[in-house]
Amino acid sequence: MELVENPHVSAFTKKTLEQFGWQTGDPIPAELGDFLVAAKETLPTQKRVDVLVDAELLTEEQRAHVKKMLETAKVVADRKQKQFELDRATAGMSPSVADAYRKLQPLEIVDDLNTVQTAAQVSEQTPSAVPEPPPTVDLPPTTPPPPAEAPMATLQGAVPFCPRCGWDVRQKYETVPTERDKEDFLATLLGSTRFKKEYELFGGKIKILFRGLLAEENKLIYRQLVLDQQKNKISTEAEWFLQMMDYRLACSLEQISNNTGQVLSVMPELLERPIDNKTEPLATPLPAQLDDLNKKVLAQEATKRLVGAHLRQFQRLIEALEAMALEPSFWTGIE
Repeated sequence: MELVENPHVSAFTKKTLEQFGWQTGDPIPAELGDFLVAAKETLPTQKRVDVLVDAELLTEEQRAHVKKMLETAKVVADRKQKQFELDRATAGMSPSVADAYRKLQPLEIVDDLNTVQTAAQVSEQTPSAVPEPPPTVDLPPTTPPPPAEAPMATLQGAVPFCPRCGWDVRQKYETVPTERDKEDFLATLLGSTRFKKEYELFGGKIKILFRGLLAEENKLIYRQLVLDQQKNKISTEAEWFLQMMDYRLACSLEQISNNTGQVLSVMPELLERPIDNKTEPLATPLPAQLDDLNKKVLAQEATKRLVGAHLRQFQRLIEALEAMALEPSFWTGIE
């Protein structure tokens, strides 16, 4: 069974799962969502809008299956944690000593949803010759190895960054939209305008205003990346990623001001910048936009890095709002 890694559990999801005995912090099976969606399609129209599926409408067999999945998820999560702790404990041992140590630490066996057993139970069910006890090994005194970080999933096993927003997926997800963020986001969708948000630097002395990307700007960014590759300006995946983030920053940064309201720098919108397509039909205004950003607005490398870090938070906020907008509990202010 696969578990959802670092899940963002909204109030809507909590209410749905709590019907089956789930509690905050419990693991969530990856296939549970598909099962509930499939089950909902077989049910009559439900009156509740605060949950994905009303448990009272499910059959006894369906409710029991969901509870079994959640129980199995706990066993799987516990086994993974024990395996991680075992790997950490044996990190500084020789192979033979580590192997002997592992044999003294029985782990639970989880084959599928219907097989959740412990090593002791397996021994009781299998009447066979009593196995020889593991050899006694005097473990040499060793300095406990430093705590190892839990393994984190990376982007397709390649780079630990989201290709869209640049978020380091090794970091804990802590972007929580406020009610004001939800209202502003909904207003921009209804009014076909840009979503904007201001961030502060240096204790509020400097304020940075970001604007959400337009669909056309996003398309031009990927076109320009292809043109850069054709001109051998990008040779590695890392360079491609960094260049993409630079282009997104050049399009997303609107202005920089101080705490008195004085505007210090302004970035024009990409589509307002003139461009000559005669020499290069597919040319975009992005190179000129990025050139202005690097030379006129964020000339200092440290400043650009600080602003870029806030851009990733801004983009992560937009992605969270997009995901939450699919849930009925996104914003109840319109009811």
